[in-house]
Amino acid sequence: MIPAVRAVPVTAPGADLNAFLALPDEVYRGDPHYLPTPRADVLAGLRRPEFAAAQQAFLAVDENGRPLARLVARRSPSLQDTAGLPYGMLGFFESVENPDAVSALFTAAIAWLRETGAGTIIGPMDGDTWHRYRLNAGPFPPIGEPPFLLEPYNPPYYPDLWERAGFRILESYASTRADTVAVARRLEPRHREALAAGYRLRPFTGLLFEDELAVIYELSRQVFAGNFLYTQITEDEFIALYAGARPLIDPGLIWFARSPEGKDVGFLFAYPDCFQAVAAMQGQRGIAAKLRFLWHRRKPTAVNVKTLGVLPEHRRSGVGAALMHRVHVEALERGLLRANHCLFREGNPSGGMAGEEAKVLRRYHLYEWAEGAK
Repeated sequence: MIPAVRAVPVTAPGADLNAFLALPDEVYRGDPHYLPTPRADVLAGLRRPEFAAAQQAFLAVDENGRPLARLVARRSPSLQDTAGLPYGMLGFFESVENPDAVSALFTAAIAWLRETGAGTIIGPMDGDTWHRYRLNAGPFPPIGEPPFLLEPYNPPYYPDLWERAGFRILESYASTRADTVAVARRLEPRHREALAAGYRLRPFTGLLFEDELAVIYELSRQVFAGNFLYTQITEDEFIALYAGARPLIDPGLIWFARSPEGKDVGFLFAYPDCFQAVAAMQGQRGIAAKLRFLWHRRKPTAVNVKTLGVLPEHRRSGVGAALMHRVHVEALERGLLRANHCLFREGNPSGGMAGEEAKVLRRYHLYEWAEGAK
């Protein structure tokens, strides 16, 4: 007898893969805040060579074979847990609101990871922290604010599905909204101190796009190397990640800090919040989609402060605060009166730069499988 809900491995190419790729269309049908990921990008993520022999995709289907949920189980090629075993990662997760389907999916994926030698199991993570990871835990519209551009997004019921299936929160993150004027004023003294100490700030040079991305890559490699779950990627992979975002970039919102010796020692990456224009593209990249982007692109009112990084030996020098101050001043000159400080790990000092008046927009969770929970 066929069970009402079961998990099946996905074989590619085939109907199962098509169903895997199409599932978000059902999950997010009618959701005005969902930005589809182009199928080509999903396929590229599934075909990353480092996971070629270390992954298995699954679909949960009902008794009629209708897809209900999807998941990819992967063993990390580089990250090891405290027992010296490769981390197991669960990513590419999407699901209708069906706890039985999700339970069947996780059971199959965790069994596969255990059988193939994985240790600690975490998720959602599509392979590393450079790519999609974390669940959005809300608050969601209409209670919460609308999403901002490049924010992780999922239905409100996802965290409950993961926690009911036996996962516990491993790391928490938050995004806050602040008044741009207030942040610039608050950080002005630290900005002056950094300049008095000999540090200088320079903007991103748009005409040298790939060269400047290479500088950010090298700084990121040094700044974040010691972070929990950090994975090294190549410079070419890093540049490819940001190549598609080039039309969204305002070079005046990306700044570098230079030491008194003239060496780049920090950076801040920010961009205007053009969510509505990108949403109008409907996950496509053709000429029609680009025209919709241009048609819907209205003057944004918020800046998204995404990544701040300072080399360890230059921290506590005011460099981070100086970069924050400069970007908020530039945002004000562009009429961006709100600043979204995006996706910082709770407890990270950079999260406090917006000040106590900053309002929490959203929280996000990364989960760990609680062994023996179910």
